[in-house]
Amino acid sequence: MDNTIMIHAGHYVDCTLGVTFSLSTLAAAGIGQIFSGIGGVMFGDALDTAFRKIGGSTTMTRVQRAMRSSRVAGLTGAVVGVTLGCVLGLVNLLFVDEHKASLLKLQALEDGQEFEFEVEVDNEIHQGYTTVIVRGPDVDGVLASITASIASMGCSVVELHASPRTKNVEQASSSSEDSSSGGSSVTTLLDQLVQSQSQVRFEDVYLIRHRSTHQAIDNDDLDDLARTVLAAAKDPLNSHSLKAQVDELQMENIALADRVSMLEGMMEDRQIKVVPLVNPNEEDKQR
Repeated sequence: MDNTIMIHAGHYVDCTLGVTFSLSTLAAAGIGQIFSGIGGVMFGDALDTAFRKIGGSTTMTRVQRAMRSSRVAGLTGAVVGVTLGCVLGLVNLLFVDEHKASLLKLQALEDGQEFEFEVEVDNEIHQGYTTVIVRGPDVDGVLASITASIASMGCSVVELHASPRTKNVEQASSSSEDSSSGGSSVTTLLDQLVQSQSQVRFEDVYLIRHRSTHQAIDNDDLDDLARTVLAAAKDPLNSHSLKAQVDELQMENIALADRVSMLEGMMEDRQIKVVPLVNPNEEDKQR
């Protein structure tokens, strides 16, 4: 029962509070363990009493309980019972969508955060290459989404300079000191948590060129490129669906290539007819 409560409560916390406050999956599991412990305290005695009535209870004297064999049997039974109970509780994982929380976290851009992205496209910084500079808040999946969008435009990333993802620690600490001096509340602490997440920003520089011409992107196509990169930065979830589609297409291509090879071999076998020259002496011997 403990595992059942922990898994479902942790999954619910991960999909709600975890998305809102960017909590990790381990933090959500820890909160789920709190509910599991409360459930064990509330229902543990009732379940124990019910199972005693079903299975019956034996009365042991104080001397019998103090025997070594009784203690070993009790400890072994407890370990085996807890192990079996936890293993049975893991069956709940079959009914839980483990990827739902991660997808929700990728979609959960804060209010107005999608308008903080900036895209700069320039053909003059590096000769023969198009320079794409992306600035904005750090959200999981942004880098992969932008790279996939550039590839979808028929371009190749030659160089990538990714800035380190850091937080403005001084600003966060000063805000916490101000709130503590004025008497911080739970709401204030939660607001600081959300603000600290939004303080993580990045500035990535991509050097790209056209895949077929190996030259910089035409000036007429720079606007479309910038809009495509901006849309990818605002919606990093698309990178996952695009990757899944690419993987599926690759598997289909491999299957089709194997089938084509098999069909070509069958056609070649039908097109070729081999008639060996038979020696008359050997033919007489066979007769």
